[in-house]
Amino acid sequence: MKLKLFAKLFLLLFFGMLLLLASMVFTIHLNFKQGLSTYLENTEQEKLQQLALQLGDFYQQHDGWQDLQDNPRFWFAWLSQTAIAKNPQAAAAAAAPSTPEDDLGFEDPPPHPHDHDGPSPHPHHGPHPFRRPNKDGYILDVDRLFIFDTAGQRIIGPPDRIQPVEGEQRIALQSLGQPIGWLLVKPNHLISDHLALTFMRQQVRGNLWRLGFALVFSMLMALVMTRQILRPLRRLATGLHALTDGQLTTQIPERGHDELTTLAKDFNRLGRTLAHSEHTRQQWLADISHELRTPLAVLRGELEALVDGIRTATPERILSLHQEVLSLTRLVDDLYQLSLSDLGALDYRFESVELGQLIRQITDAFQSRFAGKTLALNFSPPAQAIYVHGDGLRLAQLLSNVLENSYRYTDAGGECQVTLAQLGTTTTIHIDDSAPSVDSAELPLLFDRFHRVERSRQRHTGGAGLGLALCRTIVTAHGGNISATASELGGVRITIQL
Repeated sequence: MKLKLFAKLFLLLFFGMLLLLASMVFTIHLNFKQGLSTYLENTEQEKLQQLALQLGDFYQQHDGWQDLQDNPRFWFAWLSQTAIAKNPQAAAAAAAPSTPEDDLGFEDPPPHPHDHDGPSPHPHHGPHPFRRPNKDGYILDVDRLFIFDTAGQRIIGPPDRIQPVEGEQRIALQSLGQPIGWLLVKPNHLISDHLALTFMRQQVRGNLWRLGFALVFSMLMALVMTRQILRPLRRLATGLHALTDGQLTTQIPERGHDELTTLAKDFNRLGRTLAHSEHTRQQWLADISHELRTPLAVLRGELEALVDGIRTATPERILSLHQEVLSLTRLVDDLYQLSLSDLGALDYRFESVELGQLIRQITDAFQSRFAGKTLALNFSPPAQAIYVHGDGLRLAQLLSNVLENSYRYTDAGGECQVTLAQLGTTTTIHIDDSAPSVDSAELPLLFDRFHRVERSRQRHTGGAGLGLALCRTIVTAHGGNISATASELGGVRITIQL
């Protein structure tokens, strides 16, 4: 049978808390039982020491053990007035003979049962039924008590003891400083006191009630905690279903500070990322359609005018059509390069490249175009050659795109300055141009695809907003960084770090 997550968590929490609470109740019961046993043992030891002193007094008063020799009736009667009796009067009544003629009396002990010479001075001490005293009248089981004289002869105690028992206790008996025998106490590993047993049973019943309460409490707490844990998971599942259905703006509440809250934050971040990606994709398709449709519309209009005879096929019109074809070709090439970059298929052949020579070749190639717009293009190579590990063709494409961007968006009569420097293992290329400048909020967006600064990047400049996006792709592939800031010349500074 497959259990759902709710059932698994509920059972795990329930049995975990139940085990913990049951262990606590069981530990409390064991500690109570051990404490009660220790208390009873200490009380028994104290009473046994007092009993040993009383036995010494008995021995002195009766000139020996003759009155106790195998006389359990007198033994129990005497014990009813010793330290081990709970209630001397009740114990004395329990030890009394069953008939009036069998009244023993504590003042006049019976003669020794083996003394049969002559008539008995106490004729009422003959054989008679003896009622065994109730053990609950004493703090310990009197059947555990034995008395032996110094010669090892049993004086009193159950006659079934033959061999010593492990754990039995021997207490030396003395009278006037002289040894008179031993009080032997058999071990008792069970609590036999009636009041103690009653008290212990009450504690056990109380512990069972506590265990039952722990069971109910564990069930309630497991139910509450399971729902508390699964509530954010259910919200997350609902959010995932919404994302699957295309509702990319779905967000779930972020409550608390635990791992589930972190998961909720990650889910919301994923949703925002997916929504941004979807918006970017839609914008990308719209921009591509616009960029392709504009030159195609111009070409179509010009060609239809030529076909209909509205316009004459002059060299100027043919050159204009050629420019539109070139613009369309550049756009398709840039799109192809970016697509290869997104797929990770853009080819790079890394080798040692001398940047000063490469920059000189590129700037020389742009000199005539810059001059045709009355723009000054300056580059002063460093005194020492600077080498980087890169793809020479891609780096040339990078520099060409940046210079093409400066050429298109720099006002006539301005200038563009290229500098190259090396600090440690980092090579830096600065390309500064003159006015117009770009708002500081727009600078980080210059490398986004199809992004245009409204007041300077218009259709008549011929840019589609893909050149700088491709530049960032090339720099990233070289492990470098590219950024745009305001230039001291009044325009934009493009910084490339390799």
